[in-house]
Amino acid sequence: MSTSTTPTVYDVAEAAGVSTASVSRFFRSPDKVRPATQEAIRKAVETLGYIPSGLARGLAERHSGVVGMYSFSGHEPDELAMPEQLDEDDVPLVRESSTSPRLYPLFADEVLRGVELECTVRGLPLAVGWQKLDSGGVALDEIARRVDGLVVLPHVVSESMLVHLARTKPIVLVAQFPEDPAVMSSVTVNNKAGMRRLVEHLIEDHGHRSFWFAGPVDDYDRYARHNGFLDALEAAGLAAPDGTVLGGTTGRSDAREAVAALLADKAGRPALPDAVVCANDQTALGVIEGLTAAGVKVPEDVAVTGFDGIDAGRFMQPALTTVRQPMDLLGRVAVELLSKRMAEIPSACEHRVLPVQVLLRESCGCTP
Repeated sequence: MSTSTTPTVYDVAEAAGVSTASVSRFFRSPDKVRPATQEAIRKAVETLGYIPSGLARGLAERHSGVVGMYSFSGHEPDELAMPEQLDEDDVPLVRESSTSPRLYPLFADEVLRGVELECTVRGLPLAVGWQKLDSGGVALDEIARRVDGLVVLPHVVSESMLVHLARTKPIVLVAQFPEDPAVMSSVTVNNKAGMRRLVEHLIEDHGHRSFWFAGPVDDYDRYARHNGFLDALEAAGLAAPDGTVLGGTTGRSDAREAVAALLADKAGRPALPDAVVCANDQTALGVIEGLTAAGVKVPEDVAVTGFDGIDAGRFMQPALTTVRQPMDLLGRVAVELLSKRMAEIPSACEHRVLPVQVLLRESCGCTP
């Protein structure tokens, strides 16, 4: 290790047994680094207390007052493609259909809207970075070194990396609760109670008795929603399904294709439940599309529900019953909490839980 009191990239490389290029790649494009190498570098960074040069430069400069938001990008492939460029003199007549509505704005988009609004009210500049769920996007370092505080949405940065970054500037987590509540603030919603109330409605008002839970349960929010789902079934004396379906899906397209594959095998086709309760709205929209394409009527044959309350659910046919969380308020509260931490006076970390509401629409069998 070098004799400098401040650890350098060379110290990290030596401790991790890798090249300095690998360390730099870890901070800029972690998806391009092998998992074993990632873990070795992460341990070296934590042990040495290393801060990337960009962040170190930011610490040496005076505070900018800039708020940063770092989020996942959950847009579907067909949305990311550039729209067809029409002739400027061509004005076609289009008969629009709401069978497969445009998804924008999504959860992250609405949270960003709330962040923008609160920054406007408080006169704070804002820098935004997106990380794709699979790979690519803007490196965290590119945003972090330019801001005095960060609002972070789930799926984009490991907890250990956030703890390390929190040594240099305040962080507020949205839709996740920190492992160490004294290190970072957070704002979430009452996921468990919202999902439990939705399932109680399906049981008590529609008489449904068999259920699937569709979608991943691999983060704080969706894990809590799954627990609310199980609690409602247990309270009603109903059997819980054996695991979940579509656990690997991350959006509408994935869910639609997974349902199609599930129902394609006539011989091995599973018996459908009374209702499919989905971890989020994007999964629910894909489930409805997949069921409809297979000749299954929603809600006559199977009820389908979501969670989030994105606008696309209102325009789906049938309109999606869901739990609406106040996505814009999540963003506004996140900036409020971050502003306190960014102020000169010391401020302890805070953790807020916001209420939700169940929106009853046609996909569960309710009439408009």
